[in-house]
Amino acid sequence: MIDMDAVTREIEVGRAELAASDKAILSPATRTRIWEAMLDPQDDEASYRHRIELKMACVRHVLHLWDRAFPGDGRVEEMLALAQELIDQRADVRQAERRAKTFVTDVFDEVDDYNAITQPAVFVADAASHTASSACHRNPDYDTVDDDDTDDDELLPDSLETSYGCSGAAAGALNWQPIEETDVSARRAFWTWYLDVAIPQVLAG
Repeated sequence: MIDMDAVTREIEVGRAELAASDKAILSPATRTRIWEAMLDPQDDEASYRHRIELKMACVRHVLHLWDRAFPGDGRVEEMLALAQELIDQRADVRQAERRAKTFVTDVFDEVDDYNAITQPAVFVADAASHTASSACHRNPDYDTVDDDDTDDDELLPDSLETSYGCSGAAAGALNWQPIEETDVSARRAFWTWYLDVAIPQVLAG
């Protein structure tokens, strides 16, 4: 059973961190503590599903930024469908990992001009790819960060953790980029939605 009081406490810590951050950053250490609180010690499968469903919700929240750059291109939706198939154990894990990697590699190859339209779309693609590849690993602790001093940008360039990639898409910039290039209000709005809406909805089923 999930300790919802612990989840609420960690979300409150996240809200305080977000409010204190000029750049509207929610650190991986804080997110990790929330994810750990979301675990059901009696049900690894439910914990795994919650982890992937939260990622899928994040991608859907910024999907319009992909559609703006790639109208009519359903590849991000295909990644979300693949993640659902993996949750339901209806997809081959090795093939799914290859598909996820190929998708994001293809997008990087297709984009020559990284601008205010294409860069957020690439972040969405990377987040969708990470969602599908993460779903291949039925380990509820897959995304946890052990070192509280680690920031998201230290984990580059291998992959952007889904929620971080989606926050970058919303803001049009990653945390390391200058604040002048960042839509801070959009990033703050994304993390506020993540804490106040996405997590409770996922846990409510």
